[in-house]
Amino acid sequence: MSEEIKVMIVEDSHTVRYEVKMILSKKGIIIIEAANELGMFNLMEEYGKRVDLIIMDLVLKNENGFDLISKLKAREKYKDIPVLILTEQADKDSVLKARELQVAGYLKKPIKKDELLERVCTVLNRNFGTDE
Repeated sequence: MSEEIKVMIVEDSHTVRYEVKMILSKKGIIIIEAANELGMFNLMEEYGKRVDLIIMDLVLKNENGFDLISKLKAREKYKDIPVLILTEQADKDSVLKARELQVAGYLKKPIKKDELLERVCTVLNRNFGTDE
């Protein structure tokens, strides 16, 4: 792949971060992991580069994913980064709130590899090819 693609995973479960990382890194995507809001903003500042996509859970320890998305969208340099929600919380109100915040997509846990790849490809407007 000629251009590096960076995806940040904001998820407090190490297991889920690892699973997403294994799926996407096989496609040459650089994965940046954050367990919470502080980690997310610190890593974005530290890297000094924008990530191409953020995959985020809505239920984070001591944090609300919707609040975090709002904070992200309120910052000028981060407002255009697409957010893909990956969560167990898929009730009607949550899906409607996600639409209001203009998230790029909504995926329900447990992770389905093909669905995750398809959604990431769509959001990034890329084709990562088929599995080996």
